[in-house]
Amino acid sequence: MSTAVVIRDPKAYVTSDVWEREVALLLRNPENTRELAEAKFGQAIAYLVTCGENPDLLMGPSGQVDEAWHSFMLDSIPYHHFTNRHFGRYIHHVPELPGMTARVQRVSDDRATRDGHDPETGGPLVLERTIKAIKAAGFEIAPDLWGMADAADCNQCHAGYHDSPK
Repeated sequence: MSTAVVIRDPKAYVTSDVWEREVALLLRNPENTRELAEAKFGQAIAYLVTCGENPDLLMGPSGQVDEAWHSFMLDSIPYHHFTNRHFGRYIHHVPELPGMTARVQRVSDDRATRDGHDPETGGPLVLERTIKAIKAAGFEIAPDLWGMADAADCNQCHAGYHDSPK
């Protein structure tokens, strides 16, 4: 017996009104076409759902996905509703500052031992793991939005030490 692979649709996680609103907000950036804005928002939803379902997994977005997450989060009412409805908690976003690591921003969490960056190079370790997790969660990846050189300087929820499931 073969098992069919089910691909999850990011549009299933928000209403059509919220989808259109968030895409319109991304279109304020003149570099975004409608197609690109939809792709970015869809990848942000896939990322957030994967984060919400895997709070102990160290993850981080690419820069382009992070743009959509920022935009959604700043539209705080729909974002709060989304995170609360699907995960029963708010998924926080805490960016890293140059010269500082997420360790500085950590809420007490004895299980967390690193901030997602290679101590030797300071480069991101989490992007490949993030892509694998999103695929394993059943979402498609838009390769152009997840280039390794495009890693954002931030981590998500528990792994970024701000949404501990305690």
